[in-house]
Amino acid sequence: MARVAVITAPNIGYRNTGMLTVDLAFESLRRRTGAGFDTTWYTLHPPETVPLRACARDTELPFRFRSLIEDLDTLRDHDAVVFWGDFLHTRHYLAQDATNRLLDFGVAADRDAARALLHRTLLLADQPDDLLARTLSYGGTILHNTQSDYGDGDGEDKEYGPLFSRLMTCSHRLWLRDPLSAARVAHLRGDRTTEYFGSDAALLSRPGDLAGLLPATPWSGEVPDGGAIGVFLGARTPVPDWLPAFCDRLAGRLGAPLEWLPWFDRDTPAAVAHIAARPGPHSIGDLVHVLPRYRLVITDTYHLAVNAWGAGTPVLCVGAPEPAPVTDDDYLTLSDLKKHVFHLAYDAADFYLSTLPDTREGLDARADRLVRLVEGGGAAAVAARIRAHADHSAADFTGTLAGLLGSGR
Repeated sequence: MARVAVITAPNIGYRNTGMLTVDLAFESLRRRTGAGFDTTWYTLHPPETVPLRACARDTELPFRFRSLIEDLDTLRDHDAVVFWGDFLHTRHYLAQDATNRLLDFGVAADRDAARALLHRTLLLADQPDDLLARTLSYGGTILHNTQSDYGDGDGEDKEYGPLFSRLMTCSHRLWLRDPLSAARVAHLRGDRTTEYFGSDAALLSRPGDLAGLLPATPWSGEVPDGGAIGVFLGARTPVPDWLPAFCDRLAGRLGAPLEWLPWFDRDTPAAVAHIAARPGPHSIGDLVHVLPRYRLVITDTYHLAVNAWGAGTPVLCVGAPEPAPVTDDDYLTLSDLKKHVFHLAYDAADFYLSTLPDTREGLDARADRLVRLVEGGGAAAVAARIRAHADHSAADFTGTLAGLLGSGR
């Protein structure tokens, strides 16, 4: 049987619910299509590197991760290699998040050693051309890359650019999760005809696919008559002073109570502490299974927004205006830009709420428009557009992977 290596971003302790849905989407797609291959899962730091999140401890997941660092050369034993989701190939991720984690866990002695290790594992620096020729990348992004990242400026990284270019141009096929990244790959590859814009990898699970992969409890079924509005704020973007009252007005207009959704394990911000959480223990599966039961989700968290839209539930996504100022200490992986671009890509800018202050009249007009879109056909049209793109892209990916596996080495 053919063997496929899947490389994902590290999700230590399964702390990030959205990243788990990204990983599960590959398995749900494999099962749904009946693809006949064995999967080996790799990541820089397996989830068990730290204690697992409480709601994930008793969940039987369909994968066990191997250390990409320790088992890198075993990639060559596979018929295809798939990079799956996230910022794995962007320079800022390698220089910031990934390097800092290697230092925190004592894997690398210093930043130079960390970068060399990341170049070998995530850019396949030491791997032969024939491995790159059977490598696919789906659902990644290079949204924050810029020309100076490729070594053209004084003092800039001189190694990243050539290695990144080699991976992008020599890989068999790539699908980027946003149209800006897709356009950049088309430039790099000199190819104006291939479709490089794929969906976010989490969307390749169709509604209902995860029922057999993430068990739920009665917690996610107990939604008030008429629905509720799921709220998760303050994890990625500071909550502006005017937002809690705006959420309350939306709840009144839609006739649905606000409910705190514990997408991550963290304290509810003081500004929205009046929003009660559903009582009782929950599984990590409940956090996904509850999404289609909501009338609306209000969040500042990218993958919660993506998963809610994928479940057919409209999202009010809160984010700072872009480009927001950043410092050397800011992780660009947490920038609000990815949320804004996602909504722009699907004609969903009506559902992106800037944190800039507005007048009471302006906010009332915004609430009126949102209610019309949710109660009319506008929100459903956006959800259908997102689902249609994901289904088309999934078929393109699975067909390409099947062709690669069928062609042999």
